[in-house]
Amino acid sequence: MKNPIFQNLHFDHMLPQDQEVFKLFLNSPANIYDYFDYDVRVGDGRDPGKDYDDNIRQLAIKLSQRRIDAVGHHQDHIAIIEVTRIAGLKALGQLHAYPLLYQMKYKPKLPLKPFLIAETLETDAQEAFHFAKIPILLYKPNKTS
Repeated sequence: MKNPIFQNLHFDHMLPQDQEVFKLFLNSPANIYDYFDYDVRVGDGRDPGKDYDDNIRQLAIKLSQRRIDAVGHHQDHIAIIEVTRIAGLKALGQLHAYPLLYQMKYKPKLPLKPFLIAETLETDAQEAFHFAKIPILLYKPNKTS
């Protein structure tokens, strides 16, 4: 039976198919988190330069910052979570960089633990995630509903 708690949530920054996968995680026993932050901005972004008005420059910087899909808060760690339907080396790179960028910006006291939530992996990605010691949680949405 489906848990209706997370069924009607919308995560505007995620693609619809990524939302489906994330909702399956939210309703699973693997969700041990007290709360989540979504679309968390990290990194410096790109300044287009002094030829632009300050409001345009600030908007460009904000829009070009890296964004973590979800940050899960637990009593003994903070999870840096990448959510994607089909994961490959791009997701692996994000999960290498995002903890560093999060640490630099927010300076958390708890350890950071990156992990991937996906429906499936590209053919060569599983070995790379295993080598990097980044956990993978796979969820397959029911395509008939």
